[in-house]
Amino acid sequence: MTCDVILTYCWNRVGYNILKSLSSKGIKVVVGDTSKTNICTMSKHCYGSFVYADPQKQENNFIEDIKKAIKKYKPKVLIPTHDEALVLAKHIDELPRDVIYAMESYEMQYKLSDKLQATIIAQKAGVPTPQIIEKENIKRFPVVVKTKFGNSAKGVFFPKDKEELNNILKMFSPEDIMIENFFEGIDYSVDCVRGDNFFYATTYKSLVTKTNGGGTTTQRVIVSMPSLEKYSKYILDSVDYKGVCGIDFKVNEENKDCAFIEVNTRYTGGLATPIAAGFDIPYIHYCLVTEGNYDKDISPKMGVKTKWILGDVIALITKLVQRTLTKEELKRIVSFKYDAFDDFCKDDKKAIIGEALYYFLKLIKNRKLNP
Repeated sequence: MTCDVILTYCWNRVGYNILKSLSSKGIKVVVGDTSKTNICTMSKHCYGSFVYADPQKQENNFIEDIKKAIKKYKPKVLIPTHDEALVLAKHIDELPRDVIYAMESYEMQYKLSDKLQATIIAQKAGVPTPQIIEKENIKRFPVVVKTKFGNSAKGVFFPKDKEELNNILKMFSPEDIMIENFFEGIDYSVDCVRGDNFFYATTYKSLVTKTNGGGTTTQRVIVSMPSLEKYSKYILDSVDYKGVCGIDFKVNEENKDCAFIEVNTRYTGGLATPIAAGFDIPYIHYCLVTEGNYDKDISPKMGVKTKWILGDVIALITKLVQRTLTKEELKRIVSFKYDAFDDFCKDDKKAIIGEALYYFLKLIKNRKLNP
């Protein structure tokens, strides 16, 4: 049994949207993950699946499992979708050389994933950023404390006074965190694809986030923000990054000021939104790594909205428990008037069942709604 693509980290909606995109073009996709049951393995678009060891806890076993899968399925391309890309890049010399690995180098991924380094890169590229400050120079609260590595708002704190700040700082080594001035704004994310002589990007605005303080979005809308796309290009051009990535900003919608937040050197959680709008990122990425170019017209439709159904359920429960749910968020969460859904298609209903089963099993095991 052979395939065209092996896709890794496929338990969630990101892998699902990549799977749908590629399979709709006749590309045979085999999915891999640490779990046997998830949204991708139960999708009708899945050509095959395999299980691998946890790349964060069993790094060497993970690499061996990937080698076995490559030997079995003989893919043309391997596409990582999340942080496993860093592990794969670290061990790139051990992997078969007759496969295209659709990811940047270990050094590039590490540099841009480090929020402090990425902020400095953005500053040098002429992109507005929040001011980085030392603890002793803090003059007003709230401030933002970030671990240098993390995603989905994990490791991000908003202390409101010195006591709260000191309690947070006790949890980490000084070299592992950074402190910034707080920038008031709405989450915007720029999805980018860059290659040799190719760059395209679209921006989506967050409508609802799974947790308070930003992070993972459950609802988004495509908007026209050429300034953010220009800033994103500045950053990627300055380091000659090639591949897909998402660059997050905060935008003050009253005065239109913006600030760089972070770079995600991977597919973003809101991938369904640009795809629904007409910017088919996974297929464009596939064409760039296999053919070296993509010359078809790209004309994303502004105003396209998408919704992550299960994410909205989690957001509703979380915000009700924390008593932070607003009327506007409730109105959006109970609405189903969207152009597309991250995790549901009428002709592929088993997929969302796989997603729900995955989250349920993780809830039982970890007592958390966030896997």
